Amino acid sequence: MPPSSSRSSSARPEFRILSPTAILGYGFPDESFREGMRRKPDLIAVDAGSTDPGPYYLGSGKSFTARGSIKHDLARLIAAQQSAGLPLIIGSAGGAGARPHLDGTLDIIREIALDHGTPLRVAAIPADIPSSVVETALDAGRINALANVPPLTGSDIVETRRIVAQMGHEPIVEALKAGFDIIVCGRCYDPAVFA
Repeated sequence: MPPSSSRSSSARPEFRILSPTAILGYGFPDESFREGMRRKPDLIAVDAGSTDPGPYYLGSGKSFTARGSIKHDLARLIAAQQSAGLPLIIGSAGGAGARPHLDGTLDIIREIALDHGTPLRVAAIPADIPSSVVETALDAGRINALANVPPLTGSDIVETRRIVAQMGHEPIVEALKAGFDIIVCGRCYDPAVFA
C-alpha cells in the first residue's frame, strides 16, 4: 500500500483516489483521466458492477457491459497504473461479481499484460458462497427476509445458480498490504474500493 502523502499544510495526511468512471466498461474521457492522473493519485479505483440490471447477469454469468469496452477501459487504467506505480482496484468485476465475472475480467487483464509484455501482480478476491453455507444458515434461523420480500426457502437456494456475498473493504486492504498491482474483486459494496 503506498504511503499517504501530505500535500497540504494541514496535519492530516492526504490520500488521493482517482475513479475515472462509474462502471468499468462505460468509458471515460481521456482529458479528464489525464487531469486526474496529473493530480498524482495514490490509488485508481473503479466499480464494475450494479444490481440495477437485475439478477439475470448474476445467474447467467454474463457481463452487462461489452467485453471490448471493458478491455478498452482496462488497457488505459493498467497503462496509467504501471506508469505511476500505484495500485488499481476493481470492485464487483464483470458486473455481478460472481466467479465467471471475476474470471472474465482476469482473462482480459492477462490479455493486456501479454499484449504489452507487462508482468503484473494481480489479486483475485472471489465473493461466491456455496449454497450449502446458505442452506445451513437458513436451517439455523440466521437468515431474515428484508421488508416487503418473501422469506427465503430451501427450494429458492436449490434453484439459485450463483450466490455471492457483498464484501467490505477488509479483503481489499489485505491485498493492498501484500503489494499487489491490481486487485480484482467479486461482488463488493460500492464504496469498499475507496475505503
